[in-house]
Amino acid sequence: MNGRTPAEIPSRRSWPLFLICLLIVLGLEGASPGRSSQNYQQPNDTGRSFYRKDVEDSIEAGLIEQQLKIKPALIRSRSFYYYGDEKINRLLHSYGYEPVRVNRDDVLTRLVMVIRKGSEEDLVKAGTTVVLREREYWVVRATLTQLQLLERLGFSVEELGRREPRPRQVRIVVFRRDQVAEVGALRVDIYETERSDQGYVILGGAFDDSIDELKAAGFKVEILADPPGVVR
Repeated sequence: MNGRTPAEIPSRRSWPLFLICLLIVLGLEGASPGRSSQNYQQPNDTGRSFYRKDVEDSIEAGLIEQQLKIKPALIRSRSFYYYGDEKINRLLHSYGYEPVRVNRDDVLTRLVMVIRKGSEEDLVKAGTTVVLREREYWVVRATLTQLQLLERLGFSVEELGRREPRPRQVRIVVFRRDQVAEVGALRVDIYETERSDQGYVILGGAFDDSIDELKAAGFKVEILADPPGVVR
């Protein structure tokens, strides 16, 4: 591993601290040309493959992007996905990372419209997420592999085009202040929070998949009328 012993390579758990120290050192002393991680330029996507590496948290992911100049294509939970090549992977290996090549068609998702035909259960079984339930169609989030499966199952998949998905307007009552943060963590766009006799009243916007998760978590969600001009 570039002539370095395992003891000299910082573990991933100590990686954020190591990068902070590296930033300070480079800022004070500079770095020799061709060896500075800050001079590293990631090539374009041409000729590169899709990889995943594990990170401890978003701080570590941000430092890797800032210091090693590796831009994530997606960060999901503790997985950092990126387009890479041998040069990038050698750099990561030198710091103890073990990149794994993955199929981006199984990872990257997109929003599409699926004409209502068949059952929503079949959409879920195919692995897609139902983001919005409209009268004539569903808005789903799916990978390319899942979309291909839907087409084989007979679903009609279309681009959203100018049909911008509009969240539901919701009212949620919680008993404790910390529950406001829990609601926000379930992807609710909070417009306003007011104190009430029952606790706190949250007014916001949320898509159907978030509303489903809120109800599953025990929150009572009241769906309000859409704002003027919204046509479903």
